[in-house]
Amino acid sequence: MGETIEETRHIYEKAMALMDEREKDYECSWREEGLDCMIGSLYKKGSQLRTMLGNGRLRENTKRTKEDILDNINYGILAYRHLELEEMEEQSSRQ
Repeated sequence: MGETIEETRHIYEKAMALMDEREKDYECSWREEGLDCMIGSLYKKGSQLRTMLGNGRLRENTKRTKEDILDNINYGILAYRHLELEEMEEQSSRQ
């Protein structure tokens, strides 16, 4: 089981490096965009990748494709974070 984690750890590190790079431009705009936007971004990017897979262009530019996949990892992380923040806000309002 630990093999998969070790084999893929560098991908998470690349996703975090990309997020750090993008945050310099976009700062924390993801907070304002909300969960709906993050889910929409996941869907849009996934749809684009699926189209490229279907038309055979996915492997023509693997650098871009891999960056798109890292984007989706990061959109998923930000969507998850939105859910956490909503839960924290809900718990705080109950107290």
